[in-house]
Amino acid sequence: MLFAVIYFALHLTAWGYAAQKLFAEHPQWVRLGSGGVLATVALMWAPVPFAFFWQFGSLSHGLGLALSCGLAGSIYAFATPLRCNTALNYQMRPKTLLYLGLPLFLLMAYLLHTHLILPTANGYDVGQSTFGDLQMHMGMVTSLARQQVFPPDYSILPGHRLSYPFLVNLVSSSLYQMGFSLRWALLLPSLLMCAMIVFSFILLAFEVSKDKRATQLAMLLFFFNGGLGFIYFFGWHEYTFTQILTEFYKTPTNYNEMNIRWSNVIADMIIPQRTTMAGWSVALFALWALLRFTRIGSRADKRGWGMLAGALVGLLPMIHTHSFMAIGLISLGWLGVDLVLRRKAFVQVIIDWCWYGLPAIALAIGQLVYWTFPQATAGGGFVHFHLNWVNKLEIDPYFWFYLKNMGVVYVGWLMGLALLARSTWREKLAAAADAGEGHLLDQNLALLQLGPLAIYIVAELVIFQPNLYDNNKLFYIWYVFATITAACVIISAYRVLKARQRYLAAANLLVFSIAIGCVAGVLTLAREWVSTYTAYNPAHVAAAQFIDQNTPTDAMFVTADNHNNTVAALTGRNIVVGTDTYLFFHGLNTAQRHEDVKKIYQSPAERPALIAQHKVDYIYVSDFERNSYPEMASLFGQYPVIFDNGQVQVLAVSARAQAYRK
Repeated sequence: MLFAVIYFALHLTAWGYAAQKLFAEHPQWVRLGSGGVLATVALMWAPVPFAFFWQFGSLSHGLGLALSCGLAGSIYAFATPLRCNTALNYQMRPKTLLYLGLPLFLLMAYLLHTHLILPTANGYDVGQSTFGDLQMHMGMVTSLARQQVFPPDYSILPGHRLSYPFLVNLVSSSLYQMGFSLRWALLLPSLLMCAMIVFSFILLAFEVSKDKRATQLAMLLFFFNGGLGFIYFFGWHEYTFTQILTEFYKTPTNYNEMNIRWSNVIADMIIPQRTTMAGWSVALFALWALLRFTRIGSRADKRGWGMLAGALVGLLPMIHTHSFMAIGLISLGWLGVDLVLRRKAFVQVIIDWCWYGLPAIALAIGQLVYWTFPQATAGGGFVHFHLNWVNKLEIDPYFWFYLKNMGVVYVGWLMGLALLARSTWREKLAAAADAGEGHLLDQNLALLQLGPLAIYIVAELVIFQPNLYDNNKLFYIWYVFATITAACVIISAYRVLKARQRYLAAANLLVFSIAIGCVAGVLTLAREWVSTYTAYNPAHVAAAQFIDQNTPTDAMFVTADNHNNTVAALTGRNIVVGTDTYLFFHGLNTAQRHEDVKKIYQSPAERPALIAQHKVDYIYVSDFERNSYPEMASLFGQYPVIFDNGQVQVLAVSARAQAYRK
């Protein structure tokens, strides 16, 4: 465990020093946060180049740490500090970090504490949002740490390359391999990434809005996001408010029967979706760097900001592919704007953008060719045309669907687009507001909309994966800018009313916007706060401990296909096939393997050949297997039972399994 702490701390320290030099013109809070983001990227990527040659063991980690520290040291020694935006008063942001950022982080930290296999008398407990996908991520963590094979296969479908973005789990695998418990190997990187999400959102929102109040309002509207879904819980429909806290996924931001599909970002994206959490911890910061690149005038400064943004974006595909795609669309929009604004210097625009685009492409292309494209194009490919995301048009018209799902933000964003589209309207609004507060709806904000709007249009028309719902991972990057734009509109209207001495109306506008914009999100988070489910009971935990200590790390197990699979998630061993809840939505065909597993449990005549075909070492029997394959009695007379605690039995099948003693 000591080595894990040192490994983690050295990455943070090295990149903290690098950030002190790279962001020397920025205040200390920016330097500290920037170092955290860069260290997060280093933790995910440092061992990877060496693991291709020497597998995922101590040598790769040592060389990766040396590479990370060497790069950070080179930046500290030779880099030119990036130019700060002198038009912004960065010294005002520490209060926002303290009064809004810290409570948000503590909320996330508590939910992570209760939702990441919390040991209790019931076994390992999780929350509502982590009852599902967390088990898949745990399987990636444990299999990579125990088997140390790189590049890894799916442990729940051996023989198929793991092309799902797995680098967030690689960090946890490193810590788990070095002695951390599985819980802390998941928890520590998650805490770092959540802190970086909050920090980066503040940085980006302030760069976009240039206003303290708009930044604060945008934070509330984004992290406590929700639409009008709460209207279905007043008793006139199937559920009431009290049931929000007790029913499984019946919340004002996640109520499929009534077409409420815009999930709260903390409850349903950051906490359970580990790839999203990792992606946003990098992507929001990369967007800030990209925005600085587009707005700064000096060519030398453009080079620095462009190379930083390009490097971060180029490393995103195997951290979070959807964030990479979203930033790619934004980049196209902002490049188009730059080409129009500087059309007389067309060649120089292209040269400037090469400082961003070439590093991004150079770093991304290998990931896309090796991991992303082969899986995305398998079986005819994922990409197809589809209008209006997940809206069931028989329930909701187009605009009502988005209005009831996104509420205040959607209205504010549409109003912002209308105001920003007409310079005369912007000027009238600026004249009506208090000039001392600054002009929020300016040309910069207007031109910025072309990037996020590209995401909105593409995500509305094209589906990139088997699960239609997953386009929300594109939409959420658009939503970051939509919340900031809506906040600028609301604060501008608030100041107009104040300037006209209509103080009650101004106060009502602000209170109404926050209340209606956040109530659904707050109720959803309240549900997560109290939710608890047992993912693994004590019998399964004991079986996992036995397997981890008494079977080869590359052993093949036959199990049922329950999503909370003890063998796959807790021991890192391979199983013949896992649940289609995960594999189908990754575009993988598992039908034959499921049929083979059924025959192994229930067909004595076909069992030996299938065991040989799949190179099975052990058969796992628990309540899940007994319920799925009731006719398995013949197993126990054919193979020795090497573990039995009353609820779970492990049978040794192969010769090496029967002879193995660790």
